[in-house]
Amino acid sequence: MKGFRRFLAVLLCAVFVMGVTGASTENAYAAAAPAGLKGVWVSFLDWQIYLKGKDQASFDASFSHMCDNTLAHGLNSLFVHVRSHNDAVYPSGIYPWSTEMLNGNPGFDPLADMVAIAHSKGLTFHAWINPYGFRNGAYSGNAALANHNNIVAGVTEIVTRYAVDGIHFDDYFPPVGKPAVNAMVAAVHNVCASTGKVFGISPQGNLDNIRASSADADTWLSAPGYVDYLMPQIYWSDQYGAAANVTMYSNRIALFRSIDKAGIPLYVGLAGYRAGQALNYDPGWGLRGDNLATQVDKARAQGYTGYCVYRYSTLDSPAAAGELANLATRG
Repeated sequence: MKGFRRFLAVLLCAVFVMGVTGASTENAYAAAAPAGLKGVWVSFLDWQIYLKGKDQASFDASFSHMCDNTLAHGLNSLFVHVRSHNDAVYPSGIYPWSTEMLNGNPGFDPLADMVAIAHSKGLTFHAWINPYGFRNGAYSGNAALANHNNIVAGVTEIVTRYAVDGIHFDDYFPPVGKPAVNAMVAAVHNVCASTGKVFGISPQGNLDNIRASSADADTWLSAPGYVDYLMPQIYWSDQYGAAANVTMYSNRIALFRSIDKAGIPLYVGLAGYRAGQALNYDPGWGLRGDNLATQVDKARAQGYTGYCVYRYSTLDSPAAAGELANLATRG
């Protein structure tokens, strides 16, 4: 514990210095968000299907197959849950071993293996974090870990120990207040930028909901120093509503583009899991087989430079096969 407190004190001093000097050095070391990103999210739910409970050899073989499957679908990036419930899939001095994605300590370092395997196959690897371990109105595990000092320290652990290409936050922000969240986001960005890592956030796709929460997409897109990209989850079709006549997807990508005052790169999160589904409130997913492909076209026309599909198990879903095949033609 004393060692962790010393580490945290040094870290906070470093973050303070980077925060003070960040404005003058931003252009010198900020990692650029690459154009042409085509990713897939590997959720803790996917861990439970494909990776949980395996020994190292079986784990590596399964993850290697997941990488090959990702490439076969024309994708080039993985966004992999590494902390989802105030836990970790790597040996951490801050967070306990995950019981959601692992069965506790597996006897090896899954994150080290995944990064090495993904890179050996030419895939970029983004470490996906639920920073607060918060979902469905409650904190997971030890809620004391969901504080900003631990969040920044936890990111520092990852980016200084592993060759990840980036850190990625999802859309779960508890009601702790926008100023506090923005300070944490800026500190994480500084840590990532100083180590050459990309940092981005994937907020939910309803801007009204975001503005009513602690997430502050308006500020993050107002100036450099918060995120290298934003990836809103635009999980609707353009045949939304009972009459299938609301262009919900197009409306929402346009809204996020309109608030991007600083020209921060935008990627779009796509609802692969809805492909081929018969949904009364959003019938477009069942009326055509090229929703994902045309959504990428529409996003690119709005200046979005990449996309990510939720989630990995969709790649094995017969219902989504046609949509994914059409998506792969978009290059």
